[in-house]
Parts: sequence; C-alpha cells; structure tokens
Amino acid sequence: MSDLNLDFLDQTLDNNEKKNKKIKKIRIGYKLYDKFRGDPKFADEVANSALDPDKRCYRGIKIKITHDDYELTFIADD
Repeated sequence: MSDLNLDFLDQTLDNNEKKNKKIKKIRIGYKLYDKFRGDPKFADEVANSALDPDKRCYRGIKIKITHDDYELTFIADD
C-alpha cells in the first residue's frame, strides 16, 4: 500500500474538482488514515476541522473511518 499517500489523495480530489464532480465523503480505512495522519498537512487540517473528534474533514470533505485496513473510497453527489 505504499502507493497510497497524501499526494495521491490530493491529486484525486483535484481531478474530481476539475471534472466538476462534488465529493461529499471520503471513506478511509483505519490503517490508511493512520498513515495520512503522519503528514502534518493532513493532521493539522483534520484536527482543526471540527470541535467534535468524530466529525473529521479534509479540504471541506467529510471523512468516514472504516474497519477495512486500506480502503479509500470517494462518495460523490449525483
């Protein structure tokens, strides 16, 4: 899973914005989330995104942490 990093996440979000696809939620596996938290940019934004630690956001998009180790799924508005 070394190919999944914050740059990949940012590029995917940017590509969807260019295509005018609005992502409303990101589903991230708990191990991948832990890996992303190692990046200060991701950690700062997620930590400062909400007062409630159960409501996490990155770049204004809600994050749902799942039990699947390295899941990375984007849920878009139709």
